[in-house]
Amino acid sequence: MTYLNLSSIFSKDGILSGKLKNYEYRHQQVIMAEAVGNAIEESTHLIVEAGTGVGKSLAYLIPIILWAREENKKAIISTYTKALQYQLVDKDIPFLKDALGIDFSFALCVGGENYLCLRRLNQASHHGLFEIDETEALKRLYEWKDRTKTGLKSDMNFEPLPKLWKKVCREGDICFGKKCSYYEHCLYQKAKAVERKAHILVTNHYLFFAHIASGWNVLPKFDGIVFDEAHQLEDVAAGYLGMEVSNYRLKNLLDAISNPFTRKGLLSRLEWLAPYTSLEIDSLTGSVRSTGDKFFSILSGRLEGQTRRIREKNFIPNMLHDPLTELRDGLKSVLGMVKKEEEEKEVLSLIERCTALSSDITDIIEQRLPEHVYWAEIEGRRRSLFATPIDIAPILRSQIFENISPVILTSATLSIHGDFSFLKERLGLNNLSASPLGKHKAYNVDELSLDSPFNYRENVMVYTPRGVSDPKEAEAFKRDVIDSIRVILNITQGRTLILFTSYDMLNKSYNVITSRESGVGSQKIENTDCRIIFLRQGEMDSYKLVEEFKKSSHAVLLGTHTFWQGVDIPGDALQCVIIVRLPFQVPDDPVTEARLEKLKENGKDPFIHYQIPNAILMFKQGFGRLIRTQSDKGIVAILDPRVKTRFYGERFLSALPDCIRTDSIENIKEFFDKIK
Repeated sequence: MTYLNLSSIFSKDGILSGKLKNYEYRHQQVIMAEAVGNAIEESTHLIVEAGTGVGKSLAYLIPIILWAREENKKAIISTYTKALQYQLVDKDIPFLKDALGIDFSFALCVGGENYLCLRRLNQASHHGLFEIDETEALKRLYEWKDRTKTGLKSDMNFEPLPKLWKKVCREGDICFGKKCSYYEHCLYQKAKAVERKAHILVTNHYLFFAHIASGWNVLPKFDGIVFDEAHQLEDVAAGYLGMEVSNYRLKNLLDAISNPFTRKGLLSRLEWLAPYTSLEIDSLTGSVRSTGDKFFSILSGRLEGQTRRIREKNFIPNMLHDPLTELRDGLKSVLGMVKKEEEEKEVLSLIERCTALSSDITDIIEQRLPEHVYWAEIEGRRRSLFATPIDIAPILRSQIFENISPVILTSATLSIHGDFSFLKERLGLNNLSASPLGKHKAYNVDELSLDSPFNYRENVMVYTPRGVSDPKEAEAFKRDVIDSIRVILNITQGRTLILFTSYDMLNKSYNVITSRESGVGSQKIENTDCRIIFLRQGEMDSYKLVEEFKKSSHAVLLGTHTFWQGVDIPGDALQCVIIVRLPFQVPDDPVTEARLEKLKENGKDPFIHYQIPNAILMFKQGFGRLIRTQSDKGIVAILDPRVKTRFYGERFLSALPDCIRTDSIENIKEFFDKIK
């Protein structure tokens, strides 16, 4: 495969240097690109840990594009964050199409519910399904409909009300496909046609695992895959390959039949339906609704706190089974009366939704699924029941790694000191069986760990303050953390991202630091020549928070898990990251608890084999928020004293790049004075 000779592309005087402004040759990038090319040629799998600045996107895109184009193959590029997804589609791939001078096609793949459905829009308008508060948004929606080329909600210059979009978006189970009168103009179908012809499909982990869960019915058939941000695969896969039942899911089903407040829904559109039949279905719907209210009210009463693992079968009576069955049978009687195919399709979809919901409730309550953990959660007004696979390794092994080749996994954080054993065990990349592709050999998994080309030794100082109490002394730890944050902010005067592991600690720290509470800590923030702006996760959309942070040179952003990864703030806006506590997963989280029990059953120490390596990977992610470009400089403060007092502490510190370490606040002042 001579087309995979990459030297003419990545060399100092190669194609990229002539096309990319300020191109920097990075030997780590070349090594990665060659490893990806080799995996393609040998039809093997590859794990690549590539530190910040390696340029991993181009390193995997170029060999994948060349292979797909020359061999007429189709490859998936799957990311965790939307930011990276759109960077690939809007920037990197169009650039390579021009730079490489070859004709290949690519497409962005998103879920069907992101597309406007012209049939449903017309249907809703015809039957008067819109409400008064939707009038203005509806007007803008119609104006947008006439000029959009994609039909994607993300391309709107306004945010439609969720309930409005729900009425007009595409829903798979009521899509008519080629039988739809709007088929020739359907923007979703046009997008699907582009996807089927494309060499490169860019999607996200959520849609990819929705594809797996659906029986491979969401995305076109493909030949190879790259998982970027692959450190997120286990949790995303577990969520999508599991099951969820919520009061919102039930409400959406019932509102689609008959909404008691708006009087909209299927019944309002079946004008020919006999009054007694309409009243009967309305009554059955109301019965399920009232029973559902009781069901989820009982569930709330039995939950101790917001999240609880469910260990016993039939922990709550399955009072929804009979009402849902009666509603399903009532809809079946309506099905025998319909004359229009469109109405038949809708009634069928509602029957199937009733059946699926009832089945899922039964599966969870009776705990019918082996090797799953069952749990419940209250989040705001949402009440949910879950069944989550404890170990997704066997599923990923059989569905992906023994079924597709090559598979490339990459991220800045995949190994523990260069060892990929933890990742391979969690994802099922160990003990792969013989290839089904006729090569009569077991799949190989190659490994590669590449350091960042950035000069951390000169540009980063790691600060571990003395005298901070152990986290098990909760009040003392909180007091010492708040004092340490204040001391650091007196030096930085903003430009700081503070990473917490819980909302409770975040909110308490925020309230004290911004003087909304008193009596905790002794240090004060002395704003001498600036006004520090404090931004807190939850106050607005995460993307907007980051954008607000970038606008000011005196901003402090407090965040939890969302901000440990995927946040990209290059330049002087961010010069300090404070890690409040080592990011161990909460051991009584239902899924984590079940995973720990599984390891113990298999004779392994859960803390050593799961909690420590998992926390180290997240710790590296948090550290990685600071340095995003070659010129970035700053400090990372680690306030958790366990990095110095516990046997595992040095494993965390040694997992970081080579940096200057200090426990002296005076050294921090001197370092920060130099980089300001």
